[in-house]
Amino acid sequence: MNSNELDQIGAAIAALQTGEISLAELEARIANGLSAGSFSAGELSALLRKAVEAGTASSEVVRRVLGEDVFAAEFAKDQRSKSDGTRLRPSTAGNTLGTGSRQIHLDGQLLSDRYRLERALGEGGMGVVYFARDEEVKGEIFAIKVLKPEIRERPEALELVREEVRKTRSLAHPNIVGVYSVNLDRNSAFILMEYLDGKALDALIDEDFGRGMPFDRAWPLIQDICAGLAYAHDHSVIHSDLKPSNIFVSTAGKAKLLDFGIARAARGGSGRFDPATLGALTPAYASCEMLEGGKPDQRDDVYALGCVIYEMLSGKHPFDCPSALEARRDGMKVAPIASLTAKQNAAVARTLAFDRAKRTDTVEALLSGLAPTTAAQGSSAFWARPMVWIGLACLLVLLLSGIVWFALSRDSTRGPQAAGQEQQAADGALSRVQSLIEKARALELDPADQLFAQGTQQLTAARQNLAAGAAAEGTRQLMAAQTALEGAISSAKRLARLGSPADEIASALALCQRSGNRCTASDFSDEPPRTVALSPFELDRTEVSNAEFAEFAGANHYVTEPERAAGLHAAKDAVVAFRPGQSWKTLRDSVASSAAASSGYPVRGIDYKSAADYCGWRGRRLPTEDEWEYVARGTDHRIFGWGNEPRNIQAESRSTLLPVNDQPATGLFGTRGLGDGLLEWVNGGTSTEHILRGASWLDTNPVNQRLAMRRVVDAPIYAFLDSGFRCAQSLRSWPEQSQ
Repeated sequence: MNSNELDQIGAAIAALQTGEISLAELEARIANGLSAGSFSAGELSALLRKAVEAGTASSEVVRRVLGEDVFAAEFAKDQRSKSDGTRLRPSTAGNTLGTGSRQIHLDGQLLSDRYRLERALGEGGMGVVYFARDEEVKGEIFAIKVLKPEIRERPEALELVREEVRKTRSLAHPNIVGVYSVNLDRNSAFILMEYLDGKALDALIDEDFGRGMPFDRAWPLIQDICAGLAYAHDHSVIHSDLKPSNIFVSTAGKAKLLDFGIARAARGGSGRFDPATLGALTPAYASCEMLEGGKPDQRDDVYALGCVIYEMLSGKHPFDCPSALEARRDGMKVAPIASLTAKQNAAVARTLAFDRAKRTDTVEALLSGLAPTTAAQGSSAFWARPMVWIGLACLLVLLLSGIVWFALSRDSTRGPQAAGQEQQAADGALSRVQSLIEKARALELDPADQLFAQGTQQLTAARQNLAAGAAAEGTRQLMAAQTALEGAISSAKRLARLGSPADEIASALALCQRSGNRCTASDFSDEPPRTVALSPFELDRTEVSNAEFAEFAGANHYVTEPERAAGLHAAKDAVVAFRPGQSWKTLRDSVASSAAASSGYPVRGIDYKSAADYCGWRGRRLPTEDEWEYVARGTDHRIFGWGNEPRNIQAESRSTLLPVNDQPATGLFGTRGLGDGLLEWVNGGTSTEHILRGASWLDTNPVNQRLAMRRVVDAPIYAFLDSGFRCAQSLRSWPEQSQ
């Protein structure tokens, strides 16, 4: 034990409370100390207990510092077991995760007081995946991967997993499953992911294609897998554990890739962790270089991809499942697949080369070699025969003659006036449908929406009939297209472009430097550019006012957290100061000389929990981060509430806060004050992170006025001089003013 190191950790905990250091800095010091062996987990736990007993730290501060991880869980046991200097493990009481490599299923459990685990979907080396419902946001469902206890117990391993999730969260691609966040519960760590209907590729092969898929069935899936993997490689992300169980096939027949970078994170950048211990590497699909501990390379993914494709098409592993090192030692060769041509078999064999230098370089090269061009060329001899073309020409002449006869006989019976009326009706219907298509594109409707797809299909069919002179049938199809498109515009999901691309980050850095502040690109790492599909919802037009919150507090005898704590906080840059005696009531009374005059101003000094409770009282909820940013930034992706250029702070900054109805309409759907009033509480998707979005009228730092900026508050009891909120609600169709 190094007592000096422990003393420094104790001083750092105190410094965190005064704002002298950040939470990230403290976590890094703890992780470094544990990794270097300067102190043990038990010694750290004992230090924290003594600090609380001495009054130099509160249990809430300890939870906030440790992020509710395994140490906080152990600390909360009221010393039921004495520290012995060994690594602490989560409690095994009840239906929770156990110790070692054994993992007990958690069906029915509630994670983070929010996500109900309904059933296990599958189990892998890194943990168990569950179908889960969000009990805060009704109707929202997720896939949740509960990680092995070994990962949670190692702060350095868990931090690496967080880093990889943050990186891969930016991979917005239709063939990559969305990954949202890493969260911590009292007894477990879990990853929140997109849920899909369907089954994993390994289950599909085992249950439906034991002898291999027909090439025609496999080829679309192979194209999907390659598209997702190539996109990741273009963004410098290596999967590191590609295998059939990490590929999901939806009920619509689309393949999506899972668990990007998680295996590499668990191994650690310098090989600190044993991949076999954590189940973070699957030897049957790992290249020789990966098994030997080499630096990850996209050609390692290509090797795994070759194994996957071989298994898809043959029903078995190319080397009967030993590791690549064993296969190389035994001089094993890849047997050709009967359904492939010699060229295609050669393309697969090149991906399975044991030597990285001899292996196919890129996913695109593999896809090119595997493409079914040979079969098409094999049939070219048939089409080269002269008699085939003569026969086709005769058939075409007969077909055209029939079309002309039908058109002439039809026109002779209905008359020119009727034909003109049909054409006029068709022209009008076509114009209306084209306008709806343009509107749908402007709203960025999800192209996968069923109604939108029906509308575009009907439009295509109608154009074909109109070109053939069948105006009546074309008009009927246009009417069907109009109905479908109107329904899609009303209720389809919309694609929202969120986060900050590289050019916006560069501009933010330059703005920061011009304003005299210090910042680096890593300060914006939590703003990854991404595209999400949003279901219909609505935000309140204005922030909640003093009068509205007073009605709630009076009806429920409600006391906010700052009132219980007899004060709230004020944040200036990285320093947070406590303001004793202040609450939403004192802030309300300071606005104007009379309660009537202050009632129309936005309520402020509100904590996250009180904001959520108020919205629940109204039958609503807090908006999600994605919803808030979509409405605030609009379809044109504005950088600031007023546009894309920063204000002249000295000339244009306000020193007063406006009433809710006087704030400018800065967001979609007529919403007021977004990014131009108070910091607003939003639902960040975890129980350990409570997010403030927007810009405060008090903040003169132009970088903080960007709509992509977010402030993370670890404890739900904290409130600030400029923290307010507005509510949201889920809808079956979009608000009328947005259609």
